[in-house]
Amino acid sequence: MGRIDETSDLYRQYLPRILNYIRLRVDGEDLAQDLTAAVFERAIARQHTLRKPEAFGAWIFRIARTTVAGHYRQRRATVPLEQAESQPAPDPSPPEVLMRRQEYARVRQALSALSEREQEIIRLKFGGGLGNQEIARVMRLRAGNVAVILYRALRKLRVRLEQG
Repeated sequence: MGRIDETSDLYRQYLPRILNYIRLRVDGEDLAQDLTAAVFERAIARQHTLRKPEAFGAWIFRIARTTVAGHYRQRRATVPLEQAESQPAPDPSPPEVLMRRQEYARVRQALSALSEREQEIIRLKFGGGLGNQEIARVMRLRAGNVAVILYRALRKLRVRLEQG
């Protein structure tokens, strides 16, 4: 396999496919193009790790998935829900502080109405950033059960929050 660069057949073949994939995962053309560029930069830097040239497609799409996931991880606040109230954004105005505290209190109250298992799954998912498989291992459940419990718990939470 030759080098991956802007003149290579692999680059020309996979660039539009990777860009389209990323467009479906993010909002905004500029962001999609920036992330696509990052994918190919990583691919060029790591091309020595590709052992089977015939696996290039799967390899570069894994890089794309990882790049998009990394983008969302960087954007996502990783503050545990219990600590969120004590860590507001820098220099919020007093009305913003009051509104945030009231909203956090509403969410905490709505969460407290859920079962302990539902609360824990939500904490692991959103506070810990775990996927359903990891949550299943932690809680000794099947991943399918975790998905159902999470879906139902979020639905209950939404209803409680909408009711005020």
